[in-house]
Amino acid sequence: MRSDLYERDFYTWTQDQAARLRGLAGRNDLDVAHLADEVADLGKSELNKTRQHLLQAFVHLIKLLASPDDQPRGHWLAEVRNQLRQARDAYSPGMRQHIDLDRLWQAALSDARDQLADYGDAGPFPDETCPFALAELVDGGLTVDSALERLRET
Repeated sequence: MRSDLYERDFYTWTQDQAARLRGLAGRNDLDVAHLADEVADLGKSELNKTRQHLLQAFVHLIKLLASPDDQPRGHWLAEVRNQLRQARDAYSPGMRQHIDLDRLWQAALSDARDQLADYGDAGPFPDETCPFALAELVDGGLTVDSALERLRET
C-alpha cells in the first residue's frame, strides 16, 4: 500500500510517486513533468539533510577525539547528539544505498582538520575509513561515549 510506504520510507515513496507521475505525462492537463521533479526533489532534500547531519556528527566526533582543549567539549558532545538525532529523524530505509559513509567520513576528517588547525590542534586523527555502520547511526544504538571509545581503538 502506497500510503503505508509513505510512513515507512518517505524517500522511496517520493521516488515512486515521481515515477508514477511521469507515467501520466500527456494524459491530462497537469504539469506532470514539473510535479514529478518536485516530488522527487522532496526525497532528495531529505537525503541531503540526512547526509549533512551525519557529516556534522562526524566532524564533532573527530574534534572530540583530536582536540586536547576541554572548553568546547560540552558543545561538541551536544552537537553530536543533536546531529545524530536529526539524522535519525530525516532518514528512511530507501536512502541506504545513497549514503556513502566513507565519503562522508573523509569529508568530516578534512573539515575537522581544517577547523582544529585554526586553533593549533593537530590530532591524532582516526583512519580514513568510517568505523560506523549506517544502521547503528540511524537506529539510536550508538552513544557518543561508545563512538569515542571505538575511535580511540582505531
